[in-house]
Amino acid sequence: MAALIVELGVEFAEKNAVRLPLYLALLPIIPMLLFVIALARMVGCMDEMQRRICEQSAFAAFLLTLVLTLTFEGLERSGVYVAKWDDLGTSLLFLWGCAYVFFSWRYR
Repeated sequence: MAALIVELGVEFAEKNAVRLPLYLALLPIIPMLLFVIALARMVGCMDEMQRRICEQSAFAAFLLTLVLTLTFEGLERSGVYVAKWDDLGTSLLFLWGCAYVFFSWRYR
């Protein structure tokens, strides 16, 4: 939530033509790095079944994101849609969450 709030603040400032110093523009990286560290610690504390579910869901999300990337590229070449760089990150997290729910349900 902190990363989202900081990111929205930076985007709001950019849209209103407020010139931010570089260190403020890069501020959203800090909570995102903390998220990655917390995620790595969480995976390290999982038991074998939970780790397997997490790895399978991450792999499935990676493959689906690869397909989505190729789809975005095809849409861009045909002139239908030009994806922003952060569309894939958002899609990856959404697909990872869906895959995690699916694989967790599968092992129930």
